[in-house]
Amino acid sequence: MPFQCITMLKLKGCIKNINRSMPQNRKKSLSGNQPRRKPLGKAELLPYTAAHVREQLLCWHLSLAAFKAGKGNGDLLAKLVKALYLTWYLQDAGFGAVKREVYLEAEGILDAAAHSASRDVWIIENADCRPIIEILDLHEQQLLCAPVFAVHEAESRVVRFARSERRAPW
Repeated sequence: MPFQCITMLKLKGCIKNINRSMPQNRKKSLSGNQPRRKPLGKAELLPYTAAHVREQLLCWHLSLAAFKAGKGNGDLLAKLVKALYLTWYLQDAGFGAVKREVYLEAEGILDAAAHSASRDVWIIENADCRPIIEILDLHEQQLLCAPVFAVHEAESRVVRFARSERRAPW
């Protein structure tokens, strides 16, 4: 019993010291053009639901299946390219890892599909699908574990990249 009282007294003393040493919650003055960031809500701090991830995954795999069947188009190609770049930026944020060479290989395959479209041929050969599938598998894992705000930030980076003059994000 005496030990508990001594421990409680020590804890109360620590709490008083902590309160004295911690700054009060004051509004910080913003310098320059720094916008105040809204606090993140519960939905932004959690990952996407499994149902949402399955829906996205189905969309990407159907896009790839259409290309394998020779029935691809520009919209489907854009979905696969967006998934590729979004996966890269989420990996850059610390969610999963695939070697850079896999991204380069997948980008080359999607690039070749885009170039063949000028001849009205929208196809990706079965033998060329491995790196794209590897990227899509990683992206599925990323969406299952990355918080929604991290995915939104990665999407913003994809948009900034698309507006830039850069050839590739890596």
